[in-house]
This record gives sequence, C-alpha cells and structure tokens, in this order.
Amino acid sequence: MSKETLKEQIYNRILEEIINKKYPVDYILKEKELAERFGISKAPVREALIELSMENVVKSIPRAGYMIVRFTEKDISEATSMRLLLEIPVLDSVIDNMTPALMSSLRKDVDKFARENEVKQVPMGEWWNDNISFHVALNAVSGNKLLNETLASVLKRLWRIIAQLFWSGKPTDYITIDPYAHRNLLDAIELKDRKKAKELLLEDILSIKSQMKYPNQNWTIPRMDSEAVNGFI
Repeated sequence: MSKETLKEQIYNRILEEIINKKYPVDYILKEKELAERFGISKAPVREALIELSMENVVKSIPRAGYMIVRFTEKDISEATSMRLLLEIPVLDSVIDNMTPALMSSLRKDVDKFARENEVKQVPMGEWWNDNISFHVALNAVSGNKLLNETLASVLKRLWRIIAQLFWSGKPTDYITIDPYAHRNLLDAIELKDRKKAKELLLEDILSIKSQMKYPNQNWTIPRMDSEAVNGFI
C-alpha cells in the first residue's frame, strides 16, 4: 500500500471522527497519539493533518498539535453565499449541456431518494451526503471542472459546519426536507425553463435557513434578498 493511499485513509478517518464528534471542539490532535492509535508511523498522520489544516478543518498550533476549528453561524452564511455564486450562474451551461443520458442518471438517484423519504423526515447525515452528491453531479454537467471541484469543497465544508453546530453525531437525528425539491428542479431543467430552474435552485440553497435550528436564529445569508439575486434569475 502506498504512503499516499495510507495518508488518504488516515485523512478520511480523522475527518469522519471529527464530524461524528469523537472529539470536542477545540480539542488538540497530536501526531504521536494518532499514530499510536492507528498503529502506523507519524508521517502519513502528519500529511493528513496538514491537508485538514489547509481545508480549515483543524488549525496548526506550534509545539502543541492541531486544534479542531470552531465554526459559527457566520461560516454558514459565507459558505451559502459561495453556493449562490457557484451554482446559479452556471445553471445556464447545465441546461445547455444536459443530455437524455445525464438527465436519466440524475433522475435515478433523485427518484430513489424521494420514494424512500415520503415522510419528509430523513437522518441529517444521510440527507447531506445525498444532497452533496446531487449538487456536485448536477454542476458537473456544466463542464467546468475547476468550478465543480470548488463547489464540492464548499459543500463538504458546509456539512462540517452543520455537523458541528447542529448534529449530535447520532444517526437518529432527523431533518425536515422536501423530498421532491430536486425532482422539481430537474423537471424545470428538462423543460429548459431557465427562470423556473434558477428560482427552484435558489429556494433549495436557501432552505438551509429553515432546516437548521440555531439557538440565536438571527444569522443572515448575504445576497439572499430578491434584489441581490435578480441578476442571476
């Protein structure tokens, strides 16, 4: 097994443990302790922690280790604003590049999710994983690889923020969603109704405000007012 592959495994394991709240916020991860627990050398652990640090999951503390970054509602606002900038303008290219085969593939997963969640209550972790997969796959139809990689990174970061602020780490934590939101969006795209598609995508992106229950509930999402997004739609 190559060192790079081992590093990726350690990266994924540490990230999963952070999301699943194995460690409290502000906890300091130490290379030596992780290497001993995983039964490996410190090198791949160090590489994994450096990558997590570059993604702002942890912060390097000289001579101490890597502290888990504490998120706030402001981070949700910023990530959601990025989604608006990355997803809505590119929807025209998605519509132009859509083929029957691509639409069929997207519908297969969306319809399966809708059938399995008629009650509109789904585990938070399951919903976010499916949500990320859908939006990345839809955005990929635009053909802009760099933009799509950026969106994937933003969505994964948003899930880490949501997990830290709202999720207990238990698979029994549920979230209220519209199981047909993505299906309705695909309907508009297939009909090449650009205005309707953008309105539905905007509504889907901003639904995070009603889905998440933060104690203060006074955070706002920049660019979410109709006048600000009017140029997109």
